[in-house]
Amino acid sequence: MQARILRMTIGVALLLTGYMVGTHTSTSIHAEMKVSVPAAYGGVVAGDSASLWFEDTTGTLRQVTIPAGSTVFTISRQR
Repeated sequence: MQARILRMTIGVALLLTGYMVGTHTSTSIHAEMKVSVPAAYGGVVAGDSASLWFEDTTGTLRQVTIPAGSTVFTISRQR
């Protein structure tokens, strides 16, 4: 008898969890940030989730740090 009640309780809990997960809707929020990188920095040579690396003609590496979060970047060159 106790095993049957336990199975029914677990079944109802799983059913409710499935209903709640299935009806959940998410909203994405996107921010846009414009970053200006001087042309003297050179070309992009590497990048990861936290920064972009630029190398100029003399071999100097410069790092541009990307702020945390979901950000869409638009990079333009200063002339």
